[in-house]
Amino acid sequence: MTFIRLRFSLVTWCAFVTALALFASAPAAAQATLEVQATRGLPGLHHSALARFVAVHMAEAGLADWRFEAATGDGVAADRVEWSFKLNPYAGGEVRSFSHSLSRQPRLAERRPVTIEARLYLNGEYQTLVEEQATVRGDPDDADLAAAVVSATRELLGPEGAYRAIATGQRPAYRTK
Repeated sequence: MTFIRLRFSLVTWCAFVTALALFASAPAAAQATLEVQATRGLPGLHHSALARFVAVHMAEAGLADWRFEAATGDGVAADRVEWSFKLNPYAGGEVRSFSHSLSRQPRLAERRPVTIEARLYLNGEYQTLVEEQATVRGDPDDADLAAAVVSATRELLGPEGAYRAIATGQRPAYRTK
């Protein structure tokens, strides 16, 4: 009986070591770190604050393969996402006034339509971009801006996003919002 137990223990031990070796040698899915840059700010969030805001909300997209850090210096990282936010005219068009009026001064609580673009660069080379339309306030507590950043991040880097489509040779599915 002792021989059988010893043999069973040896076989179990070998199976365990083999499984451990296979697991250890399998390449782990490493997270790629992308630097987040904001090339144009919003009235309530300037470049550095906007880059931090965007990096935090990109992480909320829940993409396990990616990590996001706000740009800290003037240099350009090889692996980065460049965000730009362009204020769109109001639906009724802009009205030019030659007289000064306090009621026409921009207010932080005012919602504005914006075009959001996110461009992906890997190893210093442009990969792809996504564009999102949103109506935002542009302040640090803007839930609509945060939701637009999460949505654009998923469209750019998600499992069915633009980057995955070009990486696998598929045509991206364009969606209108």
